Amino acid sequence: MIRLGHIAFFGLGFLNLGFALSARSLDIDGSIYAVSALLITGAAAMPAVCYLSAWKQPFRHLFFIPAGSVTIAVALFLWRIMR
Repeated sequence: MIRLGHIAFFGLGFLNLGFALSARSLDIDGSIYAVSALLITGAAAMPAVCYLSAWKQPFRHLFFIPAGSVTIAVALFLWRIMR
């Protein structure tokens, strides 16, 4: 779990950079603040939940927070692109 937290820290950071560069190149503005906030929440919460669940097993029940926020962020971004 500690290794997964380390990978998630960098992986979600790169996902956030890719989102920012894509939004800029597609000239999307306005409603991307929610997507950005959800990606930042996921990028901060995923390593924390991974490290905490490596420490104590009951923290594994909190994975819905970072996974849900990143999933909703990607869905909102794709919906915004398709619209």
